[in-house]
Amino acid sequence: MHSAVVCTGVHVAAPALARSLVSVAAPQHAPLFIDADTVQRRASIVSFKYVLDVAPAADVADSADGGRSNEIEASIDCGNRTVTVRRVVAYAGSRGSGAPIASRTFLAPAARPEPITPKSTFAYLETHLCARR
Repeated sequence: MHSAVVCTGVHVAAPALARSLVSVAAPQHAPLFIDADTVQRRASIVSFKYVLDVAPAADVADSADGGRSNEIEASIDCGNRTVTVRRVVAYAGSRGSGAPIASRTFLAPAARPEPITPKSTFAYLETHLCARR
């Protein structure tokens, strides 16, 4: 299983930013990439953005690029094995390409750390990011 968030209903006008995407090993999982330019470390906490490609629904499989993607801004506490998600932006194309189509920020009242569950998207990201300290 994997965590996929597709936001709808909120239009975002900003263009997609250039990214330095690094593939993350995630067996039987949707394509997963870390934006290497966004990785910041402070003690046991790693803050970063990642991109998760989302397979198209069966009724839109004939679209030009074949999918959508989500760019998620998060922090992993490697010592406590928790994750905090701060922002999600959905894009019309794969790998964070195309027009941004929705956005959601998780700051009110405050973003809270959640435990990382085995074989989840965040478990793969934790293995990739926390092992590279």
